[in-house]
Amino acid sequence: MEDSVVLTPPNTVKDSRRLFLFAAAVLLLCLLAYGVALNGPLFFDDEPNLLANPQVQIDGATFDDWRAAALSSYSSILYRPVAMLTFAANHAAAGAFTPFSLKATNLAIHITIGALVFLFALALLHTPALRAHRLSAYQCKLVALIAASIWLLHPIQVSTVLYAVQRMAQLSTLFTLGGLLVFTRYRLRWAESGAGTGEVLAAVLWLALLTVFAVLSKENGALLPWLIVVVEVTLFWGIWSGRSRKPLVWLAWLALVLPVLLVIALYLVSPEVLLGRYGGREFTLPERLLTQGRALWQYLSWMLFPNIISMGFFHDDIVISRSLWAPLTTILSLFAWALVLAATVVWHRRYPLIAFTVFFYLVAHSMESTVLPLEMVFEHRNYLPSVSVCLLVALAIFKGATRFEQLRPGPAVGGVLCLLAVLLSVRTSAWSDELSLARFNVVNHPQSARANFFYANALFKRFQQAETLGLDKEEQRALAVTSRGFFETMRAMDERSFPALVMLYQLDTLYFPGLAQENNWLAVMTELAKTRRLQSADRTALGALVDFSLTPAAAPERDRVADLLQLLVARYPGKTDIVGLQSRFVMATAPEEKATLLPLLERSAQLNASSPNASAALAAYYGSDDLANTYEAVRESMQRDHLRRNLPTVKALFEQ
Repeated sequence: MEDSVVLTPPNTVKDSRRLFLFAAAVLLLCLLAYGVALNGPLFFDDEPNLLANPQVQIDGATFDDWRAAALSSYSSILYRPVAMLTFAANHAAAGAFTPFSLKATNLAIHITIGALVFLFALALLHTPALRAHRLSAYQCKLVALIAASIWLLHPIQVSTVLYAVQRMAQLSTLFTLGGLLVFTRYRLRWAESGAGTGEVLAAVLWLALLTVFAVLSKENGALLPWLIVVVEVTLFWGIWSGRSRKPLVWLAWLALVLPVLLVIALYLVSPEVLLGRYGGREFTLPERLLTQGRALWQYLSWMLFPNIISMGFFHDDIVISRSLWAPLTTILSLFAWALVLAATVVWHRRYPLIAFTVFFYLVAHSMESTVLPLEMVFEHRNYLPSVSVCLLVALAIFKGATRFEQLRPGPAVGGVLCLLAVLLSVRTSAWSDELSLARFNVVNHPQSARANFFYANALFKRFQQAETLGLDKEEQRALAVTSRGFFETMRAMDERSFPALVMLYQLDTLYFPGLAQENNWLAVMTELAKTRRLQSADRTALGALVDFSLTPAAAPERDRVADLLQLLVARYPGKTDIVGLQSRFVMATAPEEKATLLPLLERSAQLNASSPNASAALAAYYGSDDLANTYEAVRESMQRDHLRRNLPTVKALFEQ
């Protein structure tokens, strides 16, 4: 505990001025880099969560509107109300969902988290395990500021800050870091002088409150208690009142491994709980776990060597590990992680910051990179895990620069941050408009089916705006042909995906009638619908297909669209969104056949006994034509809707 030695008295005023100017320069770089992209596009998950979610589009005048907005997300069973409230506040303040208001708020949150990274890193540098570095108070602040600066300017953060809906990940990180800071500051005092029951209870209550806020922003917040254990195991070593307490050490290690043991036990006792969740995926649980071993090394390489050429919004081009040997890097990556974990456990006291970095990185990734049936790779998953890596890199740069006489910390740190700022600016400039972002993604990931689709769709939108943009006939034709070519490329990469098929059907029907007859896209989609496990993107594409089928150009083939929808409803009678598509189609094309929808809606309500949405749809069907059944359906819906999430829908129904 006596290792902390200040070798020379610091010039407090001068040092504070240096740190302030350093922080101001980094803040300015961050604002300039992100500022060019604050009017960039809203897309993908922004659509269902924000643009197509009327309950979050409020003016803020009525309290119940705030309540409904908070519970309006279908992204999770917990609704992420904290994040949704901030989106509602954006809409109420701006009067609409504008890219600038949403992304400027995200940037403000990013900068706030950067301040927390600084405070958290500063607290960690005073822990018993890291005092051996013998840093002065000024040096601790400098290293913490370097860590926060690297984190703020790192190009891997772009897809979190500029993708509006990822505010959920931002807020979860904000509250998680807040909890870690609270724990570390309390724990520093306890390591010196212990604590009474009241103070420990106060800390527990604060941490519980911050955990709740983190979880209600995004479920990753549930990792806060586990990350606290990581800090205890690697940096405090059970020290209490100046002495190491063996029971505290063993309790911390038990808490560190307990979540892993519980997941293994769940799999052994009731494997269907985990395996059953993969019914809608084109990969299995073992395949996902094998692939994540490689993905975690990829994430780490992006943090340490930020190659923006391999970064991108889409990473569906990653090869899925079908076995330990396919591809060969699977077994190599898993073996490397086993070696790293073994070395970390054995030498965690000799190299405490490395141990902290490894455990923090893996635990922070544990929810989205293990057993849950999520998509394989997304850069925003590194938003929290990168904090520990940035601290390790910051200390390594500082110690390395001071060890060699020919190097000085200032130029070394400045060079690293300038490089990061340049790379960040290149990435953010690509996010300034939809077409440039799409082009950036497809150039960097030509084997990504989604990148090809995104670029094709961006070109198609530009084609649709041709007259407004003043494009001549030749330019319009070039856009249409190029767009179609990229849709074809996506289809070749993923033949079992609806989005490319739907877009090819629209394009050929409108502009390439010869190709429409040759390819018979509706027949291809109908055949695919017999076996395809529908993904969320498929359902969105089918919605676009229904919308297009209601236009005059598609009128001759509406019967075939009806057959496709009937096939899907027969396969998925419990999917309220599929039944909803069928209802919308019938009501728009053949309202006299409305009665045919009743069995479908009743069946959907039976199969979704715990969901209020199906009953609400049934109530909307009856409407004012059959008030008795309308009231009964509303009653059932409200009985199931304990949080009254569908109350605005019910109000609107009776207002009509």
